[in-house]
Order: sequence, then structure tokens, then C-alpha cells
Amino acid sequence: MIASNSFDEEAIGCIVGAVVQLKTNLNEDGSAAVRQRLAECEGVEIHAEDEQSRLVITMEAATGRAVLKLTESIQNFDGILQVTPVYQHSEDHLYDGQTGGWSWR
Repeated sequence: MIASNSFDEEAIGCIVGAVVQLKTNLNEDGSAAVRQRLAECEGVEIHAEDEQSRLVITMEAATGRAVLKLTESIQNFDGILQVTPVYQHSEDHLYDGQTGGWSWR
């Protein structure tokens, strides 16, 4: 019997902190394009960047599977060498799609 609340439908709210290493052969325009593409991803926020082409980001999604798919998608961007998750927090929540915010239980 299949449970009615599959992994895709879990109401667990996931937040992941990660370090994104850009490829070292990118020029300034290439680095800017990667930053712009990350900024356009729903649920992604860039918090810091260092002189060694590393970005600190957070990714937020409604399910664990969604944040995994987002991580894999970012890993495949042109100009990105590696995405290394360093923190993950999951918690039961109710997602309010109209305001785009979390209502924690």
C-alpha cells in the first residue's frame, strides 16, 4: 500500500546552506552571469562571495526532494565547479503559497 503522503508531498520545509565554487577560468562577465542565474532561482539567496570565487548561498524549498532537485540543477549550471551543502534544516510547516511564506507549527 502506498502512503497518501509521499516524499514529494511532505510538508517539511527545507533550508540548506551551501558553498558554491565557481570555475576559476571565468572572467568577470562569466562570474556575473552565474550570480545572476543563481539570483533568479526561486528560493536561492546569495549571502557572501570571496576572492577565491566561492559563494555562500541558502536554498529554501517546500520539500526535501525539491531542495535536492534545486541543488542538482545549480550543480549543472555553466561556470559552476561544485556545490557543497554545509547545513540543512527541515521542519514541519504549513506553506502559505499566496504570500510565499512559512507558517511554522
